[in-house]
Amino acid sequence: MRRRRTGFALQVMAGFAVMLTTLTVAPPALANCEIGGQEVPCETRNGHYRIRTPDGPGPYPTVLYLYGSTGNSARTLAWDGFVRSFVDRGYAVIVPAGLDKRYVGGLVDSGWFLRNSRARKKRDDTAFVAEVLADAALRHRIDRDRVLIAGMSNGGFLAWEIACHNPELASAYAPIAAGYLGEMPSRCRKGVRLLHTHGRADQVVPLDPDKAWKSGGARMTPLGQALGKIAKAGGCVNRASPERLREYTVERWSGCIPGASVELLMHNGGHTIPLSWYSVVVDWFEKGRSVSPGNSGGGTARFQGVGSRDTSRFKKPKFVSE
Repeated sequence: MRRRRTGFALQVMAGFAVMLTTLTVAPPALANCEIGGQEVPCETRNGHYRIRTPDGPGPYPTVLYLYGSTGNSARTLAWDGFVRSFVDRGYAVIVPAGLDKRYVGGLVDSGWFLRNSRARKKRDDTAFVAEVLADAALRHRIDRDRVLIAGMSNGGFLAWEIACHNPELASAYAPIAAGYLGEMPSRCRKGVRLLHTHGRADQVVPLDPDKAWKSGGARMTPLGQALGKIAKAGGCVNRASPERLREYTVERWSGCIPGASVELLMHNGGHTIPLSWYSVVVDWFEKGRSVSPGNSGGGTARFQGVGSRDTSRFKKPKFVSE
């Protein structure tokens, strides 16, 4: 009897010790990623992110934004115009943090690791985005059924990859001034809602296939081909003639299966984001149908305002190569 009691007591003590160890290794999540009233990044297993949420208890529709080469999550969320464009519409804004990588010329700064680049990868960034969304759903009550992944330049390339290979991570995708790096597969996993925005005068990620963006030894799939493949996955059959919508022209694919759509939004700027893009993309996301600029303002903005250095002065794509 004494042996049984002793064995039971040891089991209880061992279980209690394991519980204490677990609590020490994984403390409860901080609801607002704060320590002592001071905001800190939300840490995950493989990195961190920053977030802004609107008023109210949630769950919130969410924009996860992937900034361009040399961007910064703190700097991105410090731009009030960018954040309020979404938060004032009731959206949470998540900005994951990229890791440092080496660029041509020896520059080491923040960026995203793309699957077809031969450069040494420190992290699977698609898996990291999935990790961030899962963490934010627990801590901040984001609505996982209403997530828009947007990305500019280097971040837009990652958004394209996720849309093709891991489409279940978001409800829709809105890459800007980017494309698919390397040889795009003949067919993506399934159809998605995708709104691609590009400037006709973009010299960093040019539309001319002969001047295609190159990174880590891989060339960008020509944008028209990439759009055609993503459209094929969604059952889309016809590409309509361009339609003028204020400072944009828009091309749409028709005949898509329910839940899929592909649209190309063009403007006359370079490697920039039109000022009206923020409200345009939210309207498109909410309506679940074709884009309509509505009453939003015109003009274009330099991308440096949303977390990156001003890349408009770089006339060749080598700056953003790995």
